[in-house]
Amino acid sequence: MKYLPAILSEDHPSLSATERAYATIKRQIIELELEPGAHVTKSTLARRAGASTMPAREALTRLQRDGLVQALPRSGYRILPVTLKGTRDLCAFRRLLEVEAAGLAAEIGCPERDLARMAELLSVTYETGDPASLDAFLRANLEFDAIIANRCGNDMLAQAVIRVFDELERVLRITLKSLPFSEPAAHERREILEAIRDRDPAAARAAMDARTRTAQEQIIDQLVSHASLAEVSISVT
Repeated sequence: MKYLPAILSEDHPSLSATERAYATIKRQIIELELEPGAHVTKSTLARRAGASTMPAREALTRLQRDGLVQALPRSGYRILPVTLKGTRDLCAFRRLLEVEAAGLAAEIGCPERDLARMAELLSVTYETGDPASLDAFLRANLEFDAIIANRCGNDMLAQAVIRVFDELERVLRITLKSLPFSEPAAHERREILEAIRDRDPAAARAAMDARTRTAQEQIIDQLVSHASLAEVSISVT
């Protein structure tokens, strides 16, 4: 697989100090160890990343470009909150990208080993309130989509899809805490797989459009309807 979302990327000894600090802090934000809306200092983040001041500063510059942190005048940094507008925009952008990626992957065709792996990933479920099973589900879900992105034949499109996954994962970790596993959603993913296997671009686009629209509705409903989500700084702006 050429491009990987952060959840599937492995630490590598050849990473520079800045790359290692960036990856570590980013994972802590995505996995909600650093909560949305939290105020933190550069020294605190450097300590959490096991990095010195300069790599931490450079990592924070990259995280600001990613839209995950905000520099505050003379008072450190803020982990940017998840907002309803931002989530809607993210889900809509995801739909545009993934619908096209699915159609192109169906047109080009996927090797049998990728199709077999996608079928295997469809068997992964999760139990509400079980962090380990949720983590396994997120890894499987994002790997399924990453296979499609990497088989679309367009490197720029694939990279854009993968970048969206890193932002989407944080939202999913918030919403799936109280959202039971959806059998209909699993069926929608299977329809995508079957359309790609059949080399049917129109069916693949339609199936991905249905799947991503359903996901968006579920995500927004969870953010709006559960008062308990206030603790992770959901904003209506």
